Amino acid sequence: MRKADSLRQWLTAFLPDLKTHPDRLQIYVEGGQIGTRQSRTLSFVYAYTLKVGIWEFAGDADTIMVPMLAWIEKEQPQLLRRTDAQPFTFQAELLDSEASDILISIDLTETVLVLPRADGSGYDVQHPAEPNFCDAFDGVTASFLQGFGNTELLVETSDPNADLTPAIPPNA
Repeated sequence: MRKADSLRQWLTAFLPDLKTHPDRLQIYVEGGQIGTRQSRTLSFVYAYTLKVGIWEFAGDADTIMVPMLAWIEKEQPQLLRRTDAQPFTFQAELLDSEASDILISIDLTETVLVLPRADGSGYDVQHPAEPNFCDAFDGVTASFLQGFGNTELLVETSDPNADLTPAIPPNA
């Protein structure tokens, strides 16, 4: 399941405290299932809830939520099209006036294509990219290069693999 590792790398890149204290980030899978039907291939879908624990976080929650939304846009964009407009849930325990423990729960899927080799020597396994919904409306995108909380820059990326466009901060 590659998305757990992808999210770990993403959050570590955007939250410098996690580079210094990697033990403050825990990611694990809960309630995993395999979805498949009998067919000509052994292709399947992982479906699971990813739990992301960020412990002793001393900062504004926006600095976590904005990178989470940017990652979702890249790795599970259909969550941003949910009718309930709730791509993930979270819980927070306030430890003191400066720090909290935050637990994020996000329901993910990963398609795995298992294709038999023509020569019968085995199978090739592929993890296709998620569909890109950024061009769903002509001239409108929902991508992030920068994320703002009011007029404060909260997050920015130069990730060459990210399909991102600038976000414009609101006028103060």
